[in-house]
Formats: sequence, C-alpha cells, structure tokens
Amino acid sequence: MRHMEICRIKTRLNTETDYTLVYYVTVDEWTNPSTGMELESFGVGVTICENGETGIVPNVTFSKTGILSLADTLAFHLVTPVTVRDVVEDWLNADGL
Repeated sequence: MRHMEICRIKTRLNTETDYTLVYYVTVDEWTNPSTGMELESFGVGVTICENGETGIVPNVTFSKTGILSLADTLAFHLVTPVTVRDVVEDWLNADGL
C-alpha cells in the first residue's frame, strides 16, 4: 500500500492544544486473475501527528476523481481518525462511486 499526502491542517480539537491532521490517499495494486489486468484501488486515511492516532479506510473506490473528492471533503470537515470510517461509509451510501 502506498500513501499520497493530500494536505495538513493545524487545528484545535475541543482542547487547548493544537493538532496537525494529515489527510492522505492510499493506493493498493490488484491484478485481475482472469484477465491479468492491473488495477489500482484507492482509500483514504487521516493521522494526528502529535499522538500518531491513525484511521485508514482502504479500497474505497477505483475512481481517482472520486477519492480526491472524498479526501477534500474529509479535510474540509476536519474528520478525525476516530470518525473517518463512519464518514466514508456515509459518503459511499450517499455520493460514493
């Protein structure tokens, strides 16, 4: 699995301490056994730098455009590692690809 960082955001999460949230896209490579065709599956992740807390949701979509849109949404709403899976599931049910 590869990671591609999308952005870093410094914010306060209901405390007096600043935290840096790092949002990234994950890439897994797959080979279709029947065709031999190589595919990339994209997921998302978020890490809090100061304490190492991480949430990763791999294999969300095969769409590069879709996963970048999702990553932007996660960053815009300051989604944390604890809630990233729930937000991705909601996205898939509502808007996902």
